[in-house]
Amino acid sequence: MLGDRPKYRLIADHLMDEIRKGRHRVGDMLPTETDLMRAYGVSRHTVRKAVEDLRTRGAVASRQGQGSTVVSAGGQARLAETIQSIEDLIAFGQETRRSFLSSRIVDADAALAEDLGCRIGRRLVEVLMLRKGAATGDRPVALVTLYLDIVLEPVVDDLSRVQKAAAEIIEDRFGIKAESVVQTIEGALLTDAQAAQLQAQPGDPALIVRRDYATSPEADPFLVARSICRADSFKLVSRFSCLS
Repeated sequence: MLGDRPKYRLIADHLMDEIRKGRHRVGDMLPTETDLMRAYGVSRHTVRKAVEDLRTRGAVASRQGQGSTVVSAGGQARLAETIQSIEDLIAFGQETRRSFLSSRIVDADAALAEDLGCRIGRRLVEVLMLRKGAATGDRPVALVTLYLDIVLEPVVDDLSRVQKAAAEIIEDRFGIKAESVVQTIEGALLTDAQAAQLQAQPGDPALIVRRDYATSPEADPFLVARSICRADSFKLVSRFSCLS
């Protein structure tokens, strides 16, 4: 018996210990999924969950079809983002646990309309969620606000039940696919209310990550997501390669 801890978490802990001991050094590739399945006697699903856990801790970064690379031996849990594709952007955040806080219908006032680039009085659904790091005892790492077109209101029910990205749920329910995502990141200081939600101190540094999802670069966004992240819980990794 291995106690109540899930097998994937035990595997992630063991791999993290091996990274700290230098058996897998920064810059090294982790063993392949097949090798890990054989070594630990588990399914591919369990191996993938273990690697997701390591990504949540900021220990490894993954690229589709190319495996996972060790990027840190410290194992500090954070939102570790590697930009490769729109699919990666949409999947980002699934490595943390999402807690649904509330939703309401709002009519955009002048300030909100200017911020979102819509008309005053536009009816929207505002959703508040909290993301927590699975590797740090569920410590809050980001406060998320979503703005949806009112016709997408049924998505709210799914957001409160399933751990899928909002853009994925919208595509599944309505067939609306994000073909363009504009991301902006800016620094900020936590307000009293934000600090309380994130278990931090008012005035602590934060990063505001905003994403506008649209069906094309010319189209108005159908989803705007704003994440207020603790500055000590966010890491942005961008990879560039030469094209011949």
